[in-house]
Order: sequence, then C-alpha cells, then structure tokens
Amino acid sequence: MPAKKPRRTFTSFEDSTERAYLFEICYFYCVSVVSEIMPQKVVVTVDIKDNPSALDISKLMAKHRIGSIVVVEGNNKRPVGIVTERDIISKVSAQNKSADQIAVSHIMSSPLVTVNSIDSIDTAAETIAENKVKRLVVIEQDGSMVGILSVSDIARKLAKILTEDYSRYRSLRNLLDTD
Repeated sequence: MPAKKPRRTFTSFEDSTERAYLFEICYFYCVSVVSEIMPQKVVVTVDIKDNPSALDISKLMAKHRIGSIVVVEGNNKRPVGIVTERDIISKVSAQNKSADQIAVSHIMSSPLVTVNSIDSIDTAAETIAENKVKRLVVIEQDGSMVGILSVSDIARKLAKILTEDYSRYRSLRNLLDTD
C-alpha cells in the first residue's frame, strides 16, 4: 500500500485560493448586514387610526398570501405593532367573539421588535432569540420601515453559505490531495 502524502496546513495562507476563501468567510460574518438578506418585498400595512378588525387583517393576509401585517400610525407611517397568523388564531379564539368585532389594537403584538437595516445578521439573530419572535421589522436610522426579516430569511442565507463553504472545502481538499 503506497504511503499517503502529508496534508498541507493552512498556516501560511500564501495560496490566493485560501486567502479568497478566508476573506469571504470573514466578509459574511463580519460585514453582512440585515439589508443584504432582507427580502425586497412590499410590506403590507394597516393604519391603526382606521380601526381595522381582525377580520380585515385576515382578509388582507389571505389576499396577499402573507403571514403578517405591520400596524402603522401617523402621517409618517411609523410602525407600532405587528399582527401574525398566530395572533389571529390564539387571540381571536380566546376572546370568544366574532373576528369582525375585535379591533387590531387588541390583537397586535406591541411594542414592536425591530432591527436596523445596518445591523449585523448576528445582531438580528440574537434579537430574534432574545425576544422569542419569528419576524423583525427592519427600520432605517430615521425610524422609517423598510421591510421584514424572518427566521426563514436568515436560515436560507446560512444554508446557502454552508453549501458554498462545503463546496469550497471539497475543492480545496481535492487540491491539497493532488499536491
């Protein structure tokens, strides 16, 4: 049986492939921000001053095929709460009333858990975990809403990175094994 070649270690980082790989890993973990992975979808909102009912919210969710609606207030449309499918199911049935008799202000989750568009993905993930929510409203520095970031969005991005990392690892391993 032929002797195996010793494996090369990554101590010098002289190979440009190694440097590029390490740069990309560092870029994602050190530089990636919420706005880079946030879906560029229009966020459906309702104004709290219109006093929408749980039925109105349910119809909007069904119409747009979405799982949440942001409740806004005032002329600047400042986000003040969010209503999710879970809120409707748990809070409307708990009140033992018809959905058209329950105001959105009684079922929305408030205060709203937010993240800045320039925050890191790590910060967003920590905020989700600490607050035990599945969605964060993404805001700009001036407080205006720019989107929603969900656990699924973060998971999709991480899955893509892991797949790419594994492919690079296999390529590098094959390269090292042929030396």
